[in-house]
Amino acid sequence: MENKSAQAQSPATPIYILRGHGAPIHALHIYNQNLRLVSGDANGWIVIWDLVTKRPVTVWKAHAGAVLEVKGFNLDSGITEIYTHGRDHKLCVWKIRSEDESFLDKTLPVDVSGPAQGEPWLLHAMPVNALNFCAFSMTFVNVDGLPVYPSQSAKPQNTLFAVPNALDSGGVDIFHLPSERRISTIPSDSSTKTGMLMAVNIFVTSVGDLFVVSAYEDGHVMVYAHRGALKTASFEIEHIKNYPLKWDRLYAGRPHTQPVLSLDVSASYTHFISSSADALIVKHPIPSLPSAGYIPTAGYKEESPLQVVNTRHSGQQGLRIRSDEKVFATAGWDSRVRVYSGKTMKELAVLKWHKDGCYAITFGEIETSLSTRSTEKQSTTASQMAVAARDYSLANVQQQRNQKVQQTHWLAAGSKDGKISLWDIY
Repeated sequence: MENKSAQAQSPATPIYILRGHGAPIHALHIYNQNLRLVSGDANGWIVIWDLVTKRPVTVWKAHAGAVLEVKGFNLDSGITEIYTHGRDHKLCVWKIRSEDESFLDKTLPVDVSGPAQGEPWLLHAMPVNALNFCAFSMTFVNVDGLPVYPSQSAKPQNTLFAVPNALDSGGVDIFHLPSERRISTIPSDSSTKTGMLMAVNIFVTSVGDLFVVSAYEDGHVMVYAHRGALKTASFEIEHIKNYPLKWDRLYAGRPHTQPVLSLDVSASYTHFISSSADALIVKHPIPSLPSAGYIPTAGYKEESPLQVVNTRHSGQQGLRIRSDEKVFATAGWDSRVRVYSGKTMKELAVLKWHKDGCYAITFGEIETSLSTRSTEKQSTTASQMAVAARDYSLANVQQQRNQKVQQTHWLAAGSKDGKISLWDIY
């Protein structure tokens, strides 16, 4: 009984450690139904990892400065697009075809001794501000301004990015692809001195309302909204000049006493959570847009958050909410990754492995449809087990390995030590 108790209370350990970066990990993203992980480091290197084999698929130096953020999406016909934001003031979009993986360089940054042998196609390289250390946020919309998501059968027609404004350190710029044009700016609030923009998140609701959540150097957080769907098919310079986007500020508060390090918006768009250089983690509401006749009140009014938790652990960043909203996690300067309940915000687990501070985390997607398909497949093939046993081919083994990886509840954490820890939680 004593041995079982001791075993039950043993600390969690990572499934695997990915080694190969020679600089602190600043950005992580799991994509392609949890089969791929893309990482970016402080020297500008990008590595795409196969989560089945735990080996690099593609490696290249994307930026002359540190990578602030990276996102990966698997599109139609086996095409992958990687979005990177660097301290060299560039926001880049890279294209990788499945057949390109055979000749693209796979030499990890720690082993590089000369120039790269090949890098992905560079589709876009937009000049954007990176002085704030504030990473970009992005959302996909169709020509009617309604939200869409990359899929195996279709590529989104338009992409919107939120980044810091180049001249107004507290302002937010909205850029559009493929036009590579700035379509709007949310200026810094004139009624209060917020300092620099530290974190931003942009999203579109099911009816096409565009929201921007922003956080600032002095501890402020705000929610802005543009009413009505953007007609992205008419993104012309004259149209933008004559009909500038109008923004309503729906929420403002200053729950933090130190600069906000990170924020993330729930998949249901009902709330967002912020973390700071202080020890607080705060849940905030995302108000609905009021009726069309509503006139915003002038001046600044501080509003109350939904919940404030003093964790007694300062410097938690890289905050991410899992897609099912049951848990969220933070990367800590004290080298700990902390997992919290999405409902109660109570600490559920402390993941200890790294010796240096952690800067970035990412969750794999939790899809009930994926589990359902897996269950259906198992029941369908149960009667064919005898046949499968005789035809135990490499393809079958690979399919089983892929399914196992896709159904794992991944959490990946990147540290100052250049290593990435992979965990399976809840």
